[in-house]
Amino acid sequence: MKADFLRMLESWLPSTEVHDFIASLHATPPVSIRQHALKAKEELFPNSRPVPWCSRGRYLNKRPVFTLDPRFHAGAYYVQEASGMSVGMLEPCLAAMEAPRVLDACAAPGGKSTLLLDILPPEGFLVSNETIRSRIPALTNNIARWGYGNVAVTANDPSAFRSLEGFFDVVLADVPCSGEGLFRKDKAARETWSPALVDVCVGRQKRILTEVWPSLKQGGLLLYTTCTFNTRENEEQVSWIENTLGARIVRSPERFLPHRIQGEGFFMALLEKTSPSGKKPLSGRLANTILKKQPPVDFPIPLHDSYTYYVKDNLIKAAPSHLLKEWATVEKHLHVVHSGIAVALQKGKDRVPHPDLALAIDLKHNAFPRLEVTRSQALAFLRKENIPSSPDMEKGYVLVIYDGYPLGFIKNLGNRTNNLLPKGRKIFMNPVITDTE
Repeated sequence: MKADFLRMLESWLPSTEVHDFIASLHATPPVSIRQHALKAKEELFPNSRPVPWCSRGRYLNKRPVFTLDPRFHAGAYYVQEASGMSVGMLEPCLAAMEAPRVLDACAAPGGKSTLLLDILPPEGFLVSNETIRSRIPALTNNIARWGYGNVAVTANDPSAFRSLEGFFDVVLADVPCSGEGLFRKDKAARETWSPALVDVCVGRQKRILTEVWPSLKQGGLLLYTTCTFNTRENEEQVSWIENTLGARIVRSPERFLPHRIQGEGFFMALLEKTSPSGKKPLSGRLANTILKKQPPVDFPIPLHDSYTYYVKDNLIKAAPSHLLKEWATVEKHLHVVHSGIAVALQKGKDRVPHPDLALAIDLKHNAFPRLEVTRSQALAFLRKENIPSSPDMEKGYVLVIYDGYPLGFIKNLGNRTNNLLPKGRKIFMNPVITDTE
């Protein structure tokens, strides 16, 4: 362990705990998952143990090959480090708000965004933002897999949010940090750590917070989190937020330390914005445009009520009807890369169901013919292999189901089928399995 890190550690951690802390960094990290609030109707891993601070979190006794579990690809659960699930402490705060608007400012790969969607009231709206373009595909795939319609994924520098003055009720800032909380899981994090890196991270965190701060309304909540230990990126940043940006602490900062709990390093603090901010009026222009670009009247409605359908380029999309003005405002000010539910692609007179539609929580049960498959068939589908047609399989677009969970679509042509799984979601593992496993 680097001497600079040990000195930093000894500056805030009681001396009686230093040995145990260092020893914990050499232990095997726990494996944890979080079940989907709506999709997972039963215990997915019967021998698992609950995560104390997250009702849907589970510790697993060993790490399975998640790639080979079709339920994972269906969005029945998310593989998430247990300490990060503590973001769920926002649930009572969100429940007390009327139609809360929430920003996840540094969202990729999507663990905290999917958790927020589970605890967000149905009337609420989430903007899940990521600045680093290479991380956008993973974020959009995870958001699509989770299946909610009241979310938009954006790809913007934090400075873009200045124009959304007073728009958000809650901001989650899980800021880039020096990653000391990753030392157990990632040896490279130990090697790259230095006091200079901490300096860089402190400056980066202040810039992000300064840029997104105007978008949080006065009286709104900021949940500030890091996966690092040092006080400069944690307690000192909280004091800076209080004194420079204008806020008060509403819940004492909490540290998750690997020698105290079953999880990795994590820090969080909940603050209320006290400094004044204006409120950006919602735009109705795009909302009106959406209403003018309705799909043809013979378009079959695949989702439950409360969605408005519209056409963007050749894509039929669905947005929650009560959020059209929020949609319009976000589209006007931000670069939106994913929003609502992608429903179908228009190809001439044909309308090809979009893969995201299969994963939507509001998909009607009878919207498409359903094909229940075995595990080996499900994995073949996920490898983008064609499922053989059969005389009793309905022709046209068919929803592939494994263990009650929709995975995606095939098109049955009668003598053969086409697999409509996107190439980007294809798996490459090809183990020898049996359906009795």
